[in-house]
Amino acid sequence: MMKIKLNYFTVPLVTIAVAVSGSYFTSLGLNGWYDQLSKPGWTPGGGFIGAMWTFLYILVTIVVLGFVNRHRQAGRYSIIIAFFIVNAVLNATWSLIFFSMNLTGLALLWIILLNLTIIYLIILIWPYSKLLAAGLIPYAAWVSVAGTLNYMIWVMN
Repeated sequence: MMKIKLNYFTVPLVTIAVAVSGSYFTSLGLNGWYDQLSKPGWTPGGGFIGAMWTFLYILVTIVVLGFVNRHRQAGRYSIIIAFFIVNAVLNATWSLIFFSMNLTGLALLWIILLNLTIIYLIILIWPYSKLLAAGLIPYAAWVSVAGTLNYMIWVMN
């Protein structure tokens, strides 16, 4: 019989909390501020952005669960979990800084830190599981796109 582990609930709940808080902070900035900004022509639509984040949140949840359940004895386990937590906080608060506070320059620095945590997580996890580490590559790629968009909005406005 399979034992149900607490992390099967806590990891998805943390992901949902990050997604909901980010969505809430984003909605605060969609009251006309974001629409009035000059943006590059390649800016993705809101529906695509939402779908991409949904996919990435699911993917990251799978990576975290896979790591927690298979590599609890890893030498750097605590460091990796700490970086996942820092990453979640940076992810949720970027929306606060960008959309709610309208601080596009600070948000750019924030998203750079966010992407550095993703890259570091990939490097840290790679020796334990190349598959799980590779699962974070789409997240890093998308945050790079979002960071480039953040930069362009900062420069154009």
